[in-house]
Amino acid sequence: MPIQSYRDLIVWQRAMDLLTECYRVARLLPPSETYALGAHIERSAVAVAAHIAAGHARERADFLESLTVATASLREVETLLLAGTRVCLLSGDQIQIAMGLGDEVGRMLTALRRSLGAAHLQPGAASATASAARSAPASG
Repeated sequence: MPIQSYRDLIVWQRAMDLLTECYRVARLLPPSETYALGAHIERSAVAVAAHIAAGHARERADFLESLTVATASLREVETLLLAGTRVCLLSGDQIQIAMGLGDEVGRMLTALRRSLGAAHLQPGAASATASAARSAPASG
């Protein structure tokens, strides 16, 4: 079935699953963290799905940029969840599903960015860039 809407993208669907799980986890935090860590987790999770959706409506280069921002928001979600465990507000068991969904969404975002032609994600791109940098004359 062809993709007609961002809602058809499996990565967006999984990002929405992550969003739902992050809201569940945020509700486990003590009331004193409702408007601090909890709200930040929720906003970051919303941003992942929102950037995928917004980017889908744009040209390829802009979509790639939106997917990059979605990836950054995903790393923010993961960091906030881990921060919650570091300060003993959440347990590893409580964030396990969200972290697993984050891993999955991250892999999917990387694959989608690669399929759309993100040069730095293409196989061999890093070694080609490093070779070009080594062979460039030094300016001074």
